[in-house]
Amino acid sequence: METVTINVSVRELVAFSIPGQESRSYSLHSSKEGVEGHQIMHTMLQEQIQSEGAYHKEAPVSMSFTHENYTLNITGRLDGLIEINGSISLCEIKTTEKDLHLIEECDNPAYWAQGRCYAYMTARDKNLDKINLLLIYFHRKKKESRTFEQTLTITELEKFFHSLVFPYINGIKKQKEWQSIRNSTIQKLSFPFNEFRKGQRYMSAAVYRAIRDGKKHFIQAPTGIGKTIGALFPAIKAMGEGLIDKVFYLTARNTTQTIAAQAYALMAEKGLRLKTLHITAKEKVCLSPDTPCTPEECMYVSDYSNRSKNILSQLFKETDFFSREFIELAAKKHGLCPFEISLDLSLQSDLILCDYNYAFDPRVYLKRFFQDGTEEKICLLVDEAHNLPDRAREMYSAQISRSQIRNVYIQIKNALPHLARSLKAVRKAFLEYTGQLPRQDTEFPWVWSSSEPPDDLIKPIEDFIFTAEAFLNDETPYPFREDLVTLYFEFAHFAKIYDLFGENYTTFLSRDRGDFLIRLFCIDPAPMLKKRMDSATSSILYSATLSPQQYFREVLGGCEEDGYLILPSPFPRENLFMYVEDTISTRYRNREKTIPHLVSCIHDCIGVKTGNYIVFFPSFSYMQKVCREYQRQFPSENLLVQERNMDEQQRETFLEHFSSYGETTLVAFAVMGGIFGEGIDLRGELLSGAIVVGPGLPQVCAERDIIRHYYQKKSGNGFEFAYTYPGFNKVQQAAGRVIRSENDRGFVILIDDRFTTPLYIRMMPHEWFPLLTPKEQMDLVSGLQSFWSMS
Repeated sequence: METVTINVSVRELVAFSIPGQESRSYSLHSSKEGVEGHQIMHTMLQEQIQSEGAYHKEAPVSMSFTHENYTLNITGRLDGLIEINGSISLCEIKTTEKDLHLIEECDNPAYWAQGRCYAYMTARDKNLDKINLLLIYFHRKKKESRTFEQTLTITELEKFFHSLVFPYINGIKKQKEWQSIRNSTIQKLSFPFNEFRKGQRYMSAAVYRAIRDGKKHFIQAPTGIGKTIGALFPAIKAMGEGLIDKVFYLTARNTTQTIAAQAYALMAEKGLRLKTLHITAKEKVCLSPDTPCTPEECMYVSDYSNRSKNILSQLFKETDFFSREFIELAAKKHGLCPFEISLDLSLQSDLILCDYNYAFDPRVYLKRFFQDGTEEKICLLVDEAHNLPDRAREMYSAQISRSQIRNVYIQIKNALPHLARSLKAVRKAFLEYTGQLPRQDTEFPWVWSSSEPPDDLIKPIEDFIFTAEAFLNDETPYPFREDLVTLYFEFAHFAKIYDLFGENYTTFLSRDRGDFLIRLFCIDPAPMLKKRMDSATSSILYSATLSPQQYFREVLGGCEEDGYLILPSPFPRENLFMYVEDTISTRYRNREKTIPHLVSCIHDCIGVKTGNYIVFFPSFSYMQKVCREYQRQFPSENLLVQERNMDEQQRETFLEHFSSYGETTLVAFAVMGGIFGEGIDLRGELLSGAIVVGPGLPQVCAERDIIRHYYQKKSGNGFEFAYTYPGFNKVQQAAGRVIRSENDRGFVILIDDRFTTPLYIRMMPHEWFPLLTPKEQMDLVSGLQSFWSMS
């Protein structure tokens, strides 16, 4: 039987069998301050024993252990080793904010386990019969330590070591057994439909080759080509051949995750066995939303690690699809946190359906998969990739406001005066920084930006974070606790983003009456996206609208070596009536006078055939002005209007209006780039046409102008990168709502004179040509009558 070699760290080996510290303590400085604490402790130990013996710090250790056909290569690094008169003591150093006198020897069994593992490896290497183990707690703030000591024999240590390695190897055996079952079903899996759609085979082949070659690939595939199964099927096939270990299907919307789950279900019906997990946002599945998420206060988190171990193994056997519903039922049944269950099941899952955040956002990304050093071969399938640039800008930006600082300060100044002094220092630095700004004569709100980071703010912010940790780890139920926790995490994110600050960032300041905001604004997220995708074996980015190539390569961290496939529409061109009404200008300065003409044009388009139609606008304010004029001219029309900030139920109610057709005409007004501008699937007669009003340019604002200046300097395409390309992408997405299958027929009317300029003509997809315009002496109503008469 072939030998299986596994590389594992001491930390990973211990974590498999022994839960870590249960408390969700607040310690965002643990890495940096931990290193500093270790260095201080090393110095103290060297001074204590320099006259008696030798002290060796951070010594690497390794060993191999073979059982049956499994070999573990175990590695780690000792914190410290003391040699005095032939006696050896091993030091395991842990930093803490907890009062040292409150720590008991039996606390933190994972710390002892890690130390014993190192002790066994050291004793075995040096042929020792026994060894001393020192577990040293170092208080970061007080610079004091407390030591617990155990003397252990090699027999005791070997027995303990075996209690770690045998369960670990057994877990690996079960994993290999599952992979064997999984791979056998993958190898037998055929494409779940009778045949590939036109272009779909090319897409699947490109995905497979990119995974096989460990490359990044961009794919523009028109709506209706079957992008989801076209990407998932070859990725799963590649998994069956051992090219990858895990697939992350990343999307911007829950609806797209649902489509991916349906694609998985199709393949499961064909015999596929694949452990598939759908991760739902923590706030959506929380069983106790009004309770702080700590083991001390939330029953679902309390003692989670110990209570969940056997249950997770049981859940793994119950099903192949860990859906939201399955996880919520299991969480309620066993009294466990559903989000924590999701995270733990992700370790054993082959396919993970989730939001972009879990791969890219520095606040919530899954560190267990995306930190440096992971040996798992991961494939990222990035659906709706046109949404990623703006989402990433938000992920990699951070802000703090004067009002938030003031609000928390007022609440804590009497109850926590020491912490209040620390926050006052932040407020002082904030005001001093903003006080250096040039005076503005413009009316509020005004904005200002700088290419330099706010260096003077960071030390007070980091000092506050450090000081706040002690109070947040205190179990006192302060009435302001939630506001304090929120500020703590905002400051922590601000400090983290400050560390990323470079030429692709700006410090953005805005002032309105009564408040001031400082924002570390990520102009260009490409370097961070590239780093994350480069850590994966392969990344596939696809969308129906992923052009121009130059734009998306640059903003998504691509390079010339990356593959780029643009597929034509699979549907008959004659099924789409494409018309550009370029006699109407929707420029801001022309809108008021062209609204009556626009309303007449809309009414003429939808009056030719009874059906359901959507009119897309570039903004809510413009839509509402046109809506008022439309209702004035046509008060009896069946008009549906998108509202701001619609919740899930309101969205469903809106779409339910499209479930019937044929009796009366329904016209809906919606906003481009919004919840109805993409991601909705209204096939056949459910949607007969879309009218797109204007080129969708983002609203002119300070942040967009900063993006414009940045890319103008970088590539000479500032306005296009900041406004034109993002706007036209929304136009394409809106137009893509109409033809969803080979049998669909409908019209797309683009209204604005800019659509017939050379820049926009170059951007349009091939399937839109030939374009009909008034210049061809084509009357719009006559053209529509002719089109519908052929159906």
